[in-house]
Amino acid sequence: MDTQTQKRFKIWQWRTIIVTMLGYAFFYFVRKNFSFAMPGLAAEYGISNTSFGIVMTIVGIVYGFSRYFNGILADRMNARYHMSIGLALCALASLSFGFMPYILGISIGKAPHILIVAFAILLVLNNIFQGSGFPPCARLLSHWIPPHELATKQSVWNTSHSIGASVLAILCGFIMANMGTDLSNSQQDVDKITKNYVTTLFKDDVKKSSEEINKVVKVCEPVKVEDGYAVDVIYTLKASPAKQDTVTYNFSNAKFIAVKEAVDKAKAEGREIGSSEIAKECDIDKAQARATQAIVTRTEHTGAWQWAFWLPGIIALLGALGLFVFLRDTPKSVGLPELESAKTALDSDAPIDEKARKAFAVKMVYKNPIIWGLAFANFFVYVVRFSVLDWGPKFLTEACGMSYGKAGVTVAAFEIMAIVGTLVAGWVTDKFFAGRAHRTCLWCMVGAGVAMGTFYLFYLNPGMAADWALIGVLAMAGFFIYGPQALIGIAASNQATKKAAATANGLVGIFGYLSTAVSGFGIGWLADHYGWNYVFIGVIAMAIVGILIFLSLWGVGRDGYEKANK
Repeated sequence: MDTQTQKRFKIWQWRTIIVTMLGYAFFYFVRKNFSFAMPGLAAEYGISNTSFGIVMTIVGIVYGFSRYFNGILADRMNARYHMSIGLALCALASLSFGFMPYILGISIGKAPHILIVAFAILLVLNNIFQGSGFPPCARLLSHWIPPHELATKQSVWNTSHSIGASVLAILCGFIMANMGTDLSNSQQDVDKITKNYVTTLFKDDVKKSSEEINKVVKVCEPVKVEDGYAVDVIYTLKASPAKQDTVTYNFSNAKFIAVKEAVDKAKAEGREIGSSEIAKECDIDKAQARATQAIVTRTEHTGAWQWAFWLPGIIALLGALGLFVFLRDTPKSVGLPELESAKTALDSDAPIDEKARKAFAVKMVYKNPIIWGLAFANFFVYVVRFSVLDWGPKFLTEACGMSYGKAGVTVAAFEIMAIVGTLVAGWVTDKFFAGRAHRTCLWCMVGAGVAMGTFYLFYLNPGMAADWALIGVLAMAGFFIYGPQALIGIAASNQATKKAAATANGLVGIFGYLSTAVSGFGIGWLADHYGWNYVFIGVIAMAIVGILIFLSLWGVGRDGYEKANK
């Protein structure tokens, strides 16, 4: 290229990087908002963690296959239309969520199966459209960035989903903590939300309320008494695991009012009040204090979860318009030459033979053991990542007793440190490992495993660390886990070459989202039946398996261009 062409190429290169970054960030606005809506949905409609997990597993697998097929489509379709139309459809699906109770005529109370089914259908549709987000970007970046710069520049690009997720976390944390309708003066609605909470979410509260409890065997169905509900909790003691005991918690309206007054007084004084302080002021058990405080929050902001769909949906619609206006396709589409350093046997001005294209994809993707190794590794990376991203708002507010606002900040810290970690991982890959992204992945996975282990230690010992320490270790988990999340896609693109990059990323993506069988249903079922304790043990085990797979890939070369031209 002459100097003028090089200058013009650089301008378009960075325009493409920035526009696709912003576009993909908006995809996250209408993908991860469901996680922030879950605590509100659980309280208002009695949806269990297991039900949420089943839905997340189904939609995660749907998204994985959608990415795969959209990857094949992206290698053939103009990225401008592909991404903008896909994002617009995702935004419309998100907006529809908030209207479901009105459409179905469902009020607060026990959720009929039709509501869960309706949410599942909308999530499936949303995730079909979500598949049009990443594959066009993977293809575009391979056309605009040479292989020796891809790790650094794509790491910059890969901060897009962390930017989107962190902004969304803060936005949704604010929405859930400040919006919605105050129904705390309606005893009927308070009763319904109380029943849902103690039925679906109370087990972990009880276990953490006493150092003497070994296992909560069962939280019985609440029984209507006086002006509220009573619930029997059957548990075993650490001193005598073979013996079962029962304690009754009385969630009367009088106790609800007492806790609400304590919470309101603390707010007026500009401070947060913990469950231990509430328990002393109101003369109730710590577990009941935590649960009642959570019920107060949810009754004061009933329906806030709807705005967690509406506002991000509106923003995403505007983002889709921006993509259509500012995005363009490959260098050829704006009159620029293709990169000389990334040419393959398929690069030609002549029409590409479809048979040759398929043969190339089979050789570089489907018969490539390195691609399959990266795909299996991606499974375990995503389990660790989704355990925090998908379930974070729920286990932070329920298991750790955080407010919605603080939970939003915590998830945002996870994503903000992910930005830093992604950039560092890309720089380390090019600086120290000569573009061998899989080597950086190994060290990142080790760091993520250590961070999750530390969080588990703090969880087991509530008095050991303040909220800022919990935020800190989850932030470090984000710093490390997003390195592999970004670099696996880079490694797959390099191994498959630019002509099959989207197909390779689609295949690798399937395995990432097959992980929702573990991070979705698996986590939900464990949380419902055994508590969050076993969830964290499982996540740490997944991290260890991921470490072993990356270790097996240590000797693999940087890219597959030499293989492609043989």
